[in-house]
Amino acid sequence: MSEPTAAWPGTDSLNEHGSSLLWSPGLVGLNTIADIVIAVAFLAIPLLLLHIARRRPDFRVGPLLLSFSLVSVCCGVLSLLDINSLNHPVAWLSVGLKIVGGLASLVAAGLLWKALPGILTMPSDRQLRETNDSLARATRELEAFTASVSHDLRSPLTTIAGQAGLLELSMGEHANDDQRRRLTRIQSSVKQMSELIDALLVLSRISRHTLHRELVDVSAIAESVIAELRQNDPLRVVHVKVQPGITVHGDRRLISDLVTNLLANSWKFTSKTSEPSIEMSASTSGYMATLHVRDNGAGFDMAYAQKLFKPFQRLHGPSEFTGSGIGLATVARIVERHGGRIWAEAQPLRGAVFHFTLPAMPITDEFLVGPRGGPTGC
Repeated sequence: MSEPTAAWPGTDSLNEHGSSLLWSPGLVGLNTIADIVIAVAFLAIPLLLLHIARRRPDFRVGPLLLSFSLVSVCCGVLSLLDINSLNHPVAWLSVGLKIVGGLASLVAAGLLWKALPGILTMPSDRQLRETNDSLARATRELEAFTASVSHDLRSPLTTIAGQAGLLELSMGEHANDDQRRRLTRIQSSVKQMSELIDALLVLSRISRHTLHRELVDVSAIAESVIAELRQNDPLRVVHVKVQPGITVHGDRRLISDLVTNLLANSWKFTSKTSEPSIEMSASTSGYMATLHVRDNGAGFDMAYAQKLFKPFQRLHGPSEFTGSGIGLATVARIVERHGGRIWAEAQPLRGAVFHFTLPAMPITDEFLVGPRGGPTGC
């Protein structure tokens, strides 16, 4: 048995903790192992809490985690001091740590009490499963409804189009201008309704489309879209500039639909501009790439910007520009499915620029809870 040695002022008359264990090798060994295990466990808790705070910054419980960490550190150090006290009592340091740990415990208890209503309202696993099942049922019902509406609407449209065509053939050269105008309006309306049904089907499919994420060359897609637009409208001269090397990480099919919609939109709304120009550029910051599609076309009044990405909301009349009113809603849905944001800036008759963010690299937990880019409130 070793001689007692004072390791802290005022502890000269204190006995070693080993004395209370009668210096039994078995008791001393088990006591030491237990204290080491307790110390490791308590000191590991703050590291785990720090890991949670870094991976889930959406959990706004910083002070609560900090106070719990302080309590754990105090308890862990006290367990290590218990090992030291087998030979060297350090009563004052132990008392000080107990006071700090006690105060931190009171703070943690108060913060936990304050956070208790939010914790109790968190959904259980059973509630989450029921919610997911409910969403799955709603999705299936929506798919069935979409298919039914598509079929039920197309059938009479086909009949109308067929009867209008037969009527035009039967009238032949005997039709007057008013009759021809009416037939043209019928055929135009049928075509518009058919395009609207197609757009609605595309919009509904985006929500249930399984994303196959990969590295996508947006610049190459944009060049291909522009080439197709020039081929379909060879008489137009449009200055187009696409920044090379724009890449994002997402579903190639949906990204292609997104780029096609935005560039076709710019192509359409610059049709009445004397020197039309379209530009696509991008910049990358962290996990997100911010892309821009700019044109000098018709533009729009920013007072109506909140309607821009809603289905069937059009800022220009059908007599000015054709369209279904679904295109930008489709674009917004694709961006949202990739975890990004979209917003626009414009001035009437001075063009518009659409900004949107997409992942620049494979999705991680940090991305899912991190900033997505874009202006506040978008």
